[in-house]
Amino acid sequence: MGNFKTKQTQEAERSVFLNRILFSSLAILILGGLIITRLVYLMVIQTDDLSLRSINNTLRTQSIPAPRGLIYDRNNQVIAENKPKFQMEMIPEQVNELQNSLVYLTELGILNENEIPIIQERVRKNYQFKSIVIKRDLNEKEIAIYANNRMLLKGFDIKSRLTRNYPQGEIYAHVVGYMGSISSNDFQRFDPSFYTGKEQIGKSAIEREYEHVLRGIPGKQKLLVNVRGRVMDEVEKEAFTSGNNIVLTLNSELQKTAYESMAGKKGSVVAMDPRNGEILAMISMPSFDPTAISLGLSQSEFNKLNGNKKRPLFNRAIAGQYPPGSTVKPMLALGALDMGVVDSDYYLPCEGEFKLPNYSRPFGDWATHGSVNTKRAIQASCDVYFYESAVEMGIERMSAFLKKFNLGEKTKLDLGSEKEGLVPNQEWKRNNFESKQNQNWYLGETVIAGIGQGYMLATPLQLAYATSIIANRGYAYKPHILKQMNLNGISEASHTQSQRIDHLMNIDEKYWDIVFDGMNAVVNEQRGTAYGVFPKNSDIAGKTGTSQVFSMDKRSGDDMPEELRDHGLFIGFAPINNPEIVVAVIVENGGGGRVAAAPVAEKMFSKFLELGGIKVAQSN
Repeated sequence: MGNFKTKQTQEAERSVFLNRILFSSLAILILGGLIITRLVYLMVIQTDDLSLRSINNTLRTQSIPAPRGLIYDRNNQVIAENKPKFQMEMIPEQVNELQNSLVYLTELGILNENEIPIIQERVRKNYQFKSIVIKRDLNEKEIAIYANNRMLLKGFDIKSRLTRNYPQGEIYAHVVGYMGSISSNDFQRFDPSFYTGKEQIGKSAIEREYEHVLRGIPGKQKLLVNVRGRVMDEVEKEAFTSGNNIVLTLNSELQKTAYESMAGKKGSVVAMDPRNGEILAMISMPSFDPTAISLGLSQSEFNKLNGNKKRPLFNRAIAGQYPPGSTVKPMLALGALDMGVVDSDYYLPCEGEFKLPNYSRPFGDWATHGSVNTKRAIQASCDVYFYESAVEMGIERMSAFLKKFNLGEKTKLDLGSEKEGLVPNQEWKRNNFESKQNQNWYLGETVIAGIGQGYMLATPLQLAYATSIIANRGYAYKPHILKQMNLNGISEASHTQSQRIDHLMNIDEKYWDIVFDGMNAVVNEQRGTAYGVFPKNSDIAGKTGTSQVFSMDKRSGDDMPEELRDHGLFIGFAPINNPEIVVAVIVENGGGGRVAAAPVAEKMFSKFLELGGIKVAQSN
């Protein structure tokens, strides 16, 4: 009877049991409801989104960068090529913590912490599903470090890609240009569908100007991947189309000669064929290594290069604007003869200075030349003769005549970033000065314009083109650097057609003869400003020039700070009666045309003759 439970106790236990069953049933019902609700949400409401996500988790479409076209000189020597390099790439949407991952890469020594904001900005401006290059040209140590930490760097990978290489280094830097990562500004100019984000784009010069020819069409491939992102199989592949190769008009031997002749100097050399406008050589010094820039400099390295006072990134050949100095004297002599301002047989006395009424100071000459006519004035570069001629012509006629040599206008060379120079006149001054007093044109400004000083500016390319007009006695061919394009799928190359431009076709031949005789005397006769620089009896016509940088009393070269020394210039062509080459040289702060620029030009002409003269221009 001791184990017998009272009715009251049994009722209590039964109540507890029923409560437990009710609570359990309610809990099961709630959980079941939640599960059913979730299943309905996933299977009905989100079915399309989840189906697409499932496909993406198993099939991944990946772009294949297309190899870039090669660049050759006129003799088929390689100027720009592609070489395989290892680079780190990242797909932003696959990276869990971008900031932490980038910081971790800096801790591993693969990235520099200064590069993190740049990478983050590129991620912000690009599609999240497209691969972005984090670092190019990884070394073996960096590859090994990444391999050991790969599991912690989801979304990052190392790929072997073709990168741009310039085997001739600095020699072609300003003409060919360099490559760089694609920016949002690039997409505004070029069709983004041609880029995968893994390749580079032309940033300057030929690489930029002919980007549409050199870049290829990327391919595509569909890959089967597992949940960890590992590629299991290739499902489908669409092949890429390589970029087109191009051939330039440049001659590597002449280019190398120009580069070596300008070693340690600042300035430019331009050589062109006056018979068709082909640029045979173009150098800007100092130069830079385009391969290093294309592979990617650190921010500090680029800042150092960009901040260099000698401006190695600046293309002086097409954008450097200098007072042309006495190189314009043959042009002004021709104008004075044609206008009847001077008589070629008349001898003007030169006493070393020229005076204007009501001017307190005379305009000095660099020497006392005695009596000179037009030929002798060109030969000895007599300033007084051209001071007086300029006053007789007046600034308006003088400006208009110089513009017929294309001075003050772009040559429209296929390189981009060209400056137009300046040929001043009264209207120009009124439009470019604020005060009424400064807007007035003074006679003294006309005087110094007669020797290529004052406001007048020209680029080395413009001087080369103007010299071509002289060499051809009034006409020239539009300058160009592209010789031909070897288009994929087309057996015959596409050649650049020479475009003749008439400038001065109504000048009497006898006036041209006088100018030619004067320029020949510059090189081959005593008192010529380049006499003794070239071999005797050289079949060359030339003109030296010196442009003043800073107005001050002349001191010896050792006392004058380098940045205040005069620029040295030279223009010339050869042979005289059937010109095949035109050369323009400027040496910044070189001290004068004879001592600085003429020796560089002599090496260019000598190399041209050594290579066979006309054979150089007809090669390829």
